[in-house]
Amino acid sequence: MRTISLHELDKKIEKNRKIANATIRSSSHGRKKKSRTRTPGEVKALNEISIARWQKAVENKKIIRTGTRSMYYDYRE
Repeated sequence: MRTISLHELDKKIEKNRKIANATIRSSSHGRKKKSRTRTPGEVKALNEISIARWQKAVENKKIIRTGTRSMYYDYRE
């Protein structure tokens, strides 16, 4: 079994980093993300839906405050 020190491993990583990053960048032809701006009516509707869901969760005791700046949200049905 071949052994290598961490120092040697770090040297090899530094030596090949530019080539490896360039190879990854050139070979990644992943799915392009499509995005569009939402209409003002759509934004308003989504905000109302999310506020209603939050208020329903508060009423059903699914949100538990665990600290001054943290809380637990039990998202299970």
